[in-house]
Amino acid sequence: MGVLSGCARDARVADPVEIPDEPVSGGELVVAIQSDGRTLDPHRATDAASMRLIENLYGTLMRYTEAYGEVEPYLAESVDLSDDQMTYTFRLRDDVRFHRSRRPMTSADVRYSIERIMDEQVRADQFRHIASMEMPDAQTLVIRLERPVAPFLTYLAYPMNAVVDREVVEANEGALDQAAGGTGPFTLVEWRKDRHLIMERHPAYHVDGLPRLDRVMFRPISDETARTTALRNREVDLMLDVPDKDRTILERTGHVMIESVPGTFWEYIGLNAEASPFDDPLVRQAVAWAVDRQMINQIVKLGRATVTDGEFFPPNHWAHTGQSLYPKRDLDKARRLLQEAGHAEGFSTSMRVGTAFPYQVAAAQIVKQQLIEVGIDMELVSEESGVFFDALNRGDFSMTLVGWLGFVDPDEWLYNIFHSDGPWNQQNYSNPDVDALLEKGREESDPKQRIAIYREAQRRILTDAPIVLLYVNEQTSARLHRVQGYRVHPTATTLSLRETWVVP
Repeated sequence: MGVLSGCARDARVADPVEIPDEPVSGGELVVAIQSDGRTLDPHRATDAASMRLIENLYGTLMRYTEAYGEVEPYLAESVDLSDDQMTYTFRLRDDVRFHRSRRPMTSADVRYSIERIMDEQVRADQFRHIASMEMPDAQTLVIRLERPVAPFLTYLAYPMNAVVDREVVEANEGALDQAAGGTGPFTLVEWRKDRHLIMERHPAYHVDGLPRLDRVMFRPISDETARTTALRNREVDLMLDVPDKDRTILERTGHVMIESVPGTFWEYIGLNAEASPFDDPLVRQAVAWAVDRQMINQIVKLGRATVTDGEFFPPNHWAHTGQSLYPKRDLDKARRLLQEAGHAEGFSTSMRVGTAFPYQVAAAQIVKQQLIEVGIDMELVSEESGVFFDALNRGDFSMTLVGWLGFVDPDEWLYNIFHSDGPWNQQNYSNPDVDALLEKGREESDPKQRIAIYREAQRRILTDAPIVLLYVNEQTSARLHRVQGYRVHPTATTLSLRETWVVP
């Protein structure tokens, strides 16, 4: 459950807005985001900024519930699973309409969308065990798998595994950056890169009375202080991510409300397992022992993050076990490992970090100082997001400091990043034993067995140390008091914008 953090004084006194007993429709919401997206194509998006823009434009067969880790039908009306866990029969809603054409969504559209996801390769691995897709009628889709895939329904709830309008895709030669090709609560009006994205209510949305807002504008404001100031000055209505350093300021602002929930945004130091000297696991382990996670948390996160050193899943996840592998900083052990690896005198290296995330730059600066104590001289290279992520995806780095968010199933946390063939295995990590565990975890349906499998997989991964875990963050947003109905979700999804309303 989310924890509502009240204001320092009564918001009604500081900002005398009369809140109606019932939601009202109409109005515009201005949302401040820290960086603009790179694409509006759900099947090509890999960055969080793009996903936040896209998810309200499109719909998925399943969707996340308010209970973290659970999913339910969305564009599907129902789903039946066979006893052998390999055949899914989806009955589709008959009232879903696409934005541009207003034509009804059919099983052919869903099949086309899944095939396009596989063709685009970004999340193709999630669907590679599909043996066939059959369409008995326009509202029924039967998906048969080659073998059980435990997180399959969770994949179908991932906002980027969306259903798209084939006619719009083809009319725009495969590009969706300026096209209204979805079924979501809002439809695209205009995207002016680095200035704003404007979306408006989809009049044929399949949920009666939703969305309540007429219009939503996303405004990229890269500077943290500028975002906070914009909210305090009522230039924006909602700020999706509250910088830890500005939380106290906002708590003292009477017309601003802050809401936090345990989040899924985890941050780490990535080590390229194919680049010398990090191709030696002893060197990677030395870094893991040399880093003082608690200190970084206190300085950069003001102690608000949850330090993690032995597992990826946050405390609110059903697979969390509390495993610890690097309980506290141990410089002597780090030095012994470096000596054993042939680096008794230390070595020089570099770390790439994205400037769009000032808190990660700050953390990297502390890591630099901490590694000096064991003889590792690290050059810090700060780069604009596009350059940074392109290099990361190419594996063109020795060290990095970065994060992921939005994962739900354990498979999403581990397979894509640490399997030898994982599509986001930026660290170039490979361990056949880990591969076997992750493949077993993907097939196992018993939650207790899955917990045991993933506990062991995490132990092996973090012992090999292709990454050094730091912490998992709260998900915190701030809004003007006049904004009602918005709910903060652990995955950082903004899908509750469809229920959001504003007091005139």
